[in-house]
Amino acid sequence: MSFLAPSFLLLLIAAPLPWLWRGARREPVHALMRSLCLACLALALARPAFVAGDGGERYVFLLDRSASVTDRDRQRAEAAFEAMRAELPAGADAELVEWGGGGAWAADGFGRRRSLDAGADDLRDGSPLGRALAAAAGAIPDGEVGAVVLASDGRAAAQDWGEAAAELSARGVPVHVLPLAPDREELRLAGFAADGELRQGHPARLRAVVAGGPGRVRLSLHRRGEDPVLAEVPELAVDGRAEAVLVFEPAEAGFVELELRLETLQGSDRRQEDNALGRSFAVQDPFEVLYLGERSLGGAQALARLVGPGFRFTEAGGLGQADPDDYPLVLLDDRSAASVPRDFQQRLAAAVAQGGTGLLMSGGAAFGPGGWADTPVADLLPVELVQKEEKRDPSTTLCVIIDTSGSMGGNRVQLAKEVARLAIRRLLPHDKVGIVEFYGAKRWAAPIQPASNLIELERALNRLDAGGGTVILPAIEEAFYGMQNVQTRYKHVLVLTDGGVETGPFESMLRRMADKGMNVSTVLIGPETHSEFLVNLANWGKGRFYNVPNRFNLPEVILKQPASAKLPSYRPGSHAVRGRGGPSWWAGADPEGLPELAGYVETRPRPGAEVLVETVKGAHPVLASWRHGLGRVSAMTTEPAGAGTESWRGWDGFGPLMAQLLARTADDGAAPFRWSVVRRGAELRLRAERRRASAHLPAAELLGPDGAALAGALTPRFEERAPGRFEARLPWPAARELRALAGAAGAELRHRLCSPARDGLAAELQVDPWRELSLPALAAATGGSQLSGPSDALATGAGRSLRLRELAPALLTLALLLFFADLAWRRRPSYRGGAA
Repeated sequence: MSFLAPSFLLLLIAAPLPWLWRGARREPVHALMRSLCLACLALALARPAFVAGDGGERYVFLLDRSASVTDRDRQRAEAAFEAMRAELPAGADAELVEWGGGGAWAADGFGRRRSLDAGADDLRDGSPLGRALAAAAGAIPDGEVGAVVLASDGRAAAQDWGEAAAELSARGVPVHVLPLAPDREELRLAGFAADGELRQGHPARLRAVVAGGPGRVRLSLHRRGEDPVLAEVPELAVDGRAEAVLVFEPAEAGFVELELRLETLQGSDRRQEDNALGRSFAVQDPFEVLYLGERSLGGAQALARLVGPGFRFTEAGGLGQADPDDYPLVLLDDRSAASVPRDFQQRLAAAVAQGGTGLLMSGGAAFGPGGWADTPVADLLPVELVQKEEKRDPSTTLCVIIDTSGSMGGNRVQLAKEVARLAIRRLLPHDKVGIVEFYGAKRWAAPIQPASNLIELERALNRLDAGGGTVILPAIEEAFYGMQNVQTRYKHVLVLTDGGVETGPFESMLRRMADKGMNVSTVLIGPETHSEFLVNLANWGKGRFYNVPNRFNLPEVILKQPASAKLPSYRPGSHAVRGRGGPSWWAGADPEGLPELAGYVETRPRPGAEVLVETVKGAHPVLASWRHGLGRVSAMTTEPAGAGTESWRGWDGFGPLMAQLLARTADDGAAPFRWSVVRRGAELRLRAERRRASAHLPAAELLGPDGAALAGALTPRFEERAPGRFEARLPWPAARELRALAGAAGAELRHRLCSPARDGLAAELQVDPWRELSLPALAAATGGSQLSGPSDALATGAGRSLRLRELAPALLTLALLLFFADLAWRRRPSYRGGAA
């Protein structure tokens, strides 16, 4: 006897308190009952307990007799079980649970014996370890003393042992294990599954697991029951466990039955039944692509031929009816922003960011003069649109006519020279300058020559001096005839005089010059502020009038207006490029052997964008991609079916690269729901996770063997288990293959689901080593031990299983009975009369 809370024993001091009552001597029975009640309560709080012996214990022996266990190990387990059973305590109950049916064993002395093979159609080809542990837990009632002894190799068709093991551990029932070593050298297939969804026209990656070895094998993929090879791994080295990937391209959408076959080249292969694995797969339809082209005639047809049958291009006639949210991929191919309505651009941006639609923008005009800057689409792109500008200074011929008559004496001729110098210095080397002076006659002080000859022009100006009469018309005529054969963009005549000139046919002459593209400006030298004659000359010559009263007010003579011109962003020619990005983008192509590009548009990658192809010179992106919201956006700064990629047409990797680019860009928007199938024995669970905000409720219909829809009770009814997560449960035999069509309610069901028969289960001989049950871990989790044979069976497998029995419930019950007995005693008639 022991107390789990001995400190409460101090409450026993209160037990004699009822005897201190003044009527205790007259009613000793009443005082005694109260004392006993208090004593029972104190003892109950102290939690007295005692350890029960091992009589009446229950033992469950679990024996794995499946095909993966060798005869020698099976006989060793039988001998160990016989020895353990013989050493059990008297009165102990022993039960044998076996499965697999490998050989006969006359097991005597077990109280009960049962097999898990009968009626287990869903596990006929495997080891029901989970069911065996559950049977052991059910055979030992809760609160009873017992132990479980498991002899197995750990291979199980289904990983469903966790719940039963947790229950045994929680109840304190130890599981002692006797490991049986399977045949580890036998080369066998142990897994066959797909990496992602299978889609028509796209490479499908199937992952195979081979166990056993050491040895070498050959793997081949076939349609079930057919000999043509779809894909193969010629040689695979196996030592314990190895994985291999087989790639093939489904030719059509629907359901396909495939078979993986193993051929041993070197190593142990005594069984042929574990050299083949069959499985059914669902092949989805090609990607739907909304193609928006403009400059490339027949671009959709050319791209369809380039990327193969994995894409179905739809050319939108009117963008008002086209909804980008209905397509997994939108392709803007060499299209200008002006041809795409602003409303459609906004809907496209929302479909990418919120609906997961993919966007690929390509072409030379799209990134250059396409006008996409400052549009909703430009914010989605992984590249920045670069538009370089060039300042152009048009060529000009300036003819300076300086009045050197006597009226220009003093400072006036010097002011004229300063104005001329300032005008000449504004010119560039590609401009031309000539100087004509008039002083009653006209003379070329400097013939028309490049403006870069500043020394000669300066000397000509320095030689000018005032003297003579003012006759300007011949000088203007001389400038007119002198500039007739000069080839420059602008031609300008600058007349510098004090205004005292003769009369003549100036208007006709100047209008004639203006018609020839020669402008005439006039400069009034002197203190006068206005000259009607010079103003008229400037008006007739389509020039300007200036006045220079002194050297502090020298004018800025405007001879031409420099302009900025946008340089073409498209760069034709031969450009070396190099590949970047991970191998998942290249679909088997060599990123190091890219041909030169015939043209591209210069852009800059945005921070965070993944550059896949760039030019060697300048590192300008040619292919770039990034995530934007829920969707992916890619950019191709050249024409996929135009002149820019003409040098890539003979490259074998161009088509696979474009197909991979389209597929990776469109992948996240492939369906409104993400689907999964879970099978729990004879129960089927269809799960749908909403991927698009526009998708409201999921729907699915199950297909029969003939491909027709199954109606009635087998119609899935979905319930929302969590926001955006739906599940439908319905009965479905584990031995029956599932085929179904799924999608959004109210729309066409186009997404295919396939779950092969016994999905999630494995044949006994084809269990993946990584999925085997760890017997030492099971023993450690439940408090059991690992046995080695019959010699230590009593010490470990049949050790004493003790159980703690608490007396607190009995003491509380006794205290309650004493309390009611005391009440009854006080209400008896004689007690009432005595008290009165």
